[in-house]
Amino acid sequence: YFPSPLPGHDFATIIHHSTVDGLAVILNILLIFAVIMRSPATLRSYKVILINSAIIDLISSATMLLTMVRVVGARHVLAYIFDGPCVFFSGFICHCIFTIMAASLSQSLFLIAASFGYRLYIIGRPSPSNNAVMNACLLLSIPNMIILTTYIFALDDPEDVRAEIRMVRPEYELDDYVLEGHASIFKVFTLFTILAITQPIGPTLVLIFIMRKKLLTKLTAHSEQMSGRTTQMHKTLTQVLTLQSLLPVFFSGATVSYALCLFDIMYSPVQEHFTAECVSFMALLSPAITLYCMKPYMNFVVSLVRCDITEIRRSAMYANFSEESTYKIHFSEPSTTRTTEIILINSTIIDLVSSSTMLLTMVRIMAAGHVIAYI
Repeated sequence: YFPSPLPGHDFATIIHHSTVDGLAVILNILLIFAVIMRSPATLRSYKVILINSAIIDLISSATMLLTMVRVVGARHVLAYIFDGPCVFFSGFICHCIFTIMAASLSQSLFLIAASFGYRLYIIGRPSPSNNAVMNACLLLSIPNMIILTTYIFALDDPEDVRAEIRMVRPEYELDDYVLEGHASIFKVFTLFTILAITQPIGPTLVLIFIMRKKLLTKLTAHSEQMSGRTTQMHKTLTQVLTLQSLLPVFFSGATVSYALCLFDIMYSPVQEHFTAECVSFMALLSPAITLYCMKPYMNFVVSLVRCDITEIRRSAMYANFSEESTYKIHFSEPSTTRTTEIILINSTIIDLVSSSTMLLTMVRIMAAGHVIAYI
């Protein structure tokens, strides 16, 4: 799966993704629970967008953690070299996971624009229903679902890709890596997907900044008609969205890095790793911004860190869902079990870990004399 000894640039990217993507997974899980359990009633249906964004970022960070991809763009050739755990399955599985990652990054950008659109819409209007917001999120996912279905099967034979890489990058030794890719990016499906992922960045960024300007103008105009608490809530959410609107800069940086390699302007293994490493910060910083700026969510995380069971239970009591909400949580704990709550939670977590690892391994244990093997 890997050359021996492992090159320094591969070791560095494994450390990077393990740290950044691992933290991103944790923060997005925390954000999902915080939104479910501590969203104030004033947010109403907006929490549907928050949960959708957190789930998409969770998928993005988890898939980057599994693939740890190095994107080799060399003239007409595009290759993906994988350093992540997916290599222990197959190159095609790695490519499928990578495709999900690419689609989730694009979807994350669309949801930032949708968040601005939502805030702009509700000033002076009643909040839309949860179902309406959910349907809008699903509608936004259609372009990325098309990307998934076309790009997963737009692969060339790995040996053909290696042969093309040897021609344009003769100094590269890639025989020991798990590799997938495209011998030519000018095939219809491949070119369509590359353009579908990269081209919307510019127009979406322009749309985000236009909506932000309109939102601030509209918020100023309606500030006298709103209570101080409502005005402060809008300002806080606008601050969160403003910070998150800067995150596509990482996407743009990855695109520029790829273009420099593609046209032979500047390339190296480190730069090829940088393409994926750059976008990995998006899924980390997005939940971090929301958790830091939104006080109810920050308080929830602090209570978890401090193991404040009373505060966590109070959070559960204030979990606010309408009948239309897709996400429902019911907390019911008899008084006789209060002292054993921590043991029950730990037992459930351990059983969850146990079942998940068995699902991932499906092991066959072979014992023969002094030998024991795991298949």
